[in-house]
Amino acid sequence: MKLNRREFLALAGKSSAGAVIFAACGIPEQELLIQSPVDMPEDLVRGEDAWYATTWGDGGNGDGMIVRVMQGRAKKVAGNPDFPVNLGKQSLRYDATLQMLYHPDRVAEPMLRHSKGGNLSGTSWGNAERRMLSALDGSNGRLVVVTNPLRGHVGWVSTRFAETFNGRHVNFDPLEQGVLHNAVRKMFGTNQLPDFDLGRSQTILSFGADWLSTWISPVRLGMKYGEFRGQSERGYMIHAEPRMSMTAANADRWLSPNPGTEGHLALGMARLIIDQGWASAGEVNAFHAAVPAGILDGYALEDVASRTGVSADRIREAAERFATHRPSVAFGGGSAAAHTNGSFNLAAIYALNFLVGAVGAEGGITLNPESPLAEIPASATGASFEAWERELAEWRAGNINTVIIHGVDLVHSLPRSVDVPGALANVPNVIAFGTVMNDTMAQADLVLPEKTFLEDWGTHVPEPAPGYQVVGFQQPVVGPTVTQDGAGLTSDARSFGDMLLWASGGAIGASNMRELTERAAGELFDMNRASDSVNAPNASLFLGGVLQRGGWWDTQSQTDQSAAPEALGAGADPEFSDTSALGDGRDFFLQPFQSHSLMEGQLAPTPWAQQAPDPMSSAVWDTWAEINNNTAEEMGIREGDVLYIRSSTGEVEVLAYPHPGVPPNVIGVPMGQGHDFGGRYAEERGANVLSILVDRKDAETGALAWAATRVRVLRAGRRKKLTKFEGNVEAFPVEPGVPLLIVAPGETAHEAEEANHHEYQRQFLGQNGTEPDDSH
Repeated sequence: MKLNRREFLALAGKSSAGAVIFAACGIPEQELLIQSPVDMPEDLVRGEDAWYATTWGDGGNGDGMIVRVMQGRAKKVAGNPDFPVNLGKQSLRYDATLQMLYHPDRVAEPMLRHSKGGNLSGTSWGNAERRMLSALDGSNGRLVVVTNPLRGHVGWVSTRFAETFNGRHVNFDPLEQGVLHNAVRKMFGTNQLPDFDLGRSQTILSFGADWLSTWISPVRLGMKYGEFRGQSERGYMIHAEPRMSMTAANADRWLSPNPGTEGHLALGMARLIIDQGWASAGEVNAFHAAVPAGILDGYALEDVASRTGVSADRIREAAERFATHRPSVAFGGGSAAAHTNGSFNLAAIYALNFLVGAVGAEGGITLNPESPLAEIPASATGASFEAWERELAEWRAGNINTVIIHGVDLVHSLPRSVDVPGALANVPNVIAFGTVMNDTMAQADLVLPEKTFLEDWGTHVPEPAPGYQVVGFQQPVVGPTVTQDGAGLTSDARSFGDMLLWASGGAIGASNMRELTERAAGELFDMNRASDSVNAPNASLFLGGVLQRGGWWDTQSQTDQSAAPEALGAGADPEFSDTSALGDGRDFFLQPFQSHSLMEGQLAPTPWAQQAPDPMSSAVWDTWAEINNNTAEEMGIREGDVLYIRSSTGEVEVLAYPHPGVPPNVIGVPMGQGHDFGGRYAEERGANVLSILVDRKDAETGALAWAATRVRVLRAGRRKKLTKFEGNVEAFPVEPGVPLLIVAPGETAHEAEEANHHEYQRQFLGQNGTEPDDSH
């Protein structure tokens, strides 16, 4: 008799006290056999494939994955159908992770620079370990550990390691530097990003965030968007963003406000909703707890239309739809947060939810609980640009002895104005972990090859969570990979977390990341909850269960949905950089945007990510500039023309891509390219738009206002073919056709021919079979 997994486990539970019980939360009827290996996969050479569950904490928000492994080699990455965040859905970025694992330019061995400014050369792990310990010996109180924002045990290890040497752990994110988290905390009183119940909304109002492509959790949000469109009463989506992004292109109504005026647009809608009586008295009172009534005095409809560039009729239409077709939800991020008034913009946007009763309601915003594990946070963000300016000043002044870097490329991702290479040059010991060489690793004194997430242990808390506590478990799905000729390993890599635990000399209380991962499973087991994911009679079986399922979650672990907002201050207009000294050209608002496949450059080394067409332009393998087609015509610009884009801090060269989905005063440029180092597929390809950003900051958080740069654009006088998936199809006028026969209902073809055939011929042709004279 053939059994599926659910039937087998049910029988096993009746016959044995040692069964692991998987609750029926998202398990598909046609099941995948997801295994938890006792032996490493490369020891199971059976000519059969196996699937292993894991999670990718560094890519997105910690989606659950399953990896197809055959004869010890990872062949395919897909979404984990059990994991509640993405329920089997995935993005094209998943596949590119395999190419990081098997990259031909992967760092093969430790590399050491014997003198500052000298050449990097290969060395043994023994020498690398001695160099690392020597650097730490003189770094008490002068150590900095730099990582991407981490919500798992490797983040906890990084913090504890820095504290062991009286140093500090600093997070870096080139885009999200606390503006979004700050707005959520102010409006809802929580440090965790909320979940958006889009699948049960009737109206979505979003600002700035390209959430169907790149923003915070695009796989989950895309899944919810499918549910939103699949309702019996199809939902209506309004998106406000200066550039036509993938999200804007999918909206029922796209509003294109002037950059930095998104908060003014939100408050203009709020005043209209209140004045028209589209919200109840209780909802208005809740809103005024967040936005004092006096603030709305300056947001009359015509004034807001003039300020934002959005017509009064469109603002009225959007406000009425949002307020009267409920459940409704409003959220924002991305470019709306990337201005000198970014915190104001986001706070005003999220306050709209009080006017439609969306906080804690079906189809609205669900506040998320804290992490179930005390050691790891449920939320993380990058330090502000202002904090990074102070940090780099310490490096430049020689006050730091050792910097350890993991998961970030500071040289590529920070503007030229802060001179990261100059700061690193004044740090005696720069130790960088990585998979493929990048611009920051090329500045390091010691480069250590790092395992990918497919080879390492760990835990991750997804952000945002789905409204309840979730912990993703990461396990190795493959072991060390042998080179094609069998002569050695592709990369003699080690785990970043394991190396910090080793170098701490036992001070952190664990010897490796596997031990911490197993300890986390034990803590969850000891809670003795009736979990929705895995229940087992002992800790050993419980560990096997969470590894097999890819994580642990408890749908009953919801948090209080009441919000205690802080009062919003008076709004300010956005400020932009000056272009008066930039020479010839035309001025534009620069609108950088995350690449759909490369993100901010993390996946640039992979050819699959490089060749994935951009959703709007279909361009690949290069950097282009989206410019309004009418503006381009005025400037004599055609597709493929090389453009100089110049700010007060530098200049980049990009290829022109004219199209109508860009306002006349905006130019959009994707991030992700322009690497000096990055392997054969990324080096010296395209331009790095992040490098020319000016040092404008959000007034409240000090975050980099990466959309506050004004640039001057002019033609370089040469052209290059823009590689893209779409072709150029000329539109030709179509001549009217001549009907052969017009058949009326109930009429035979013969009757129709007798009745009208020749008459219709004479209407389209002259009486003698020639074309009629229509010169009159």
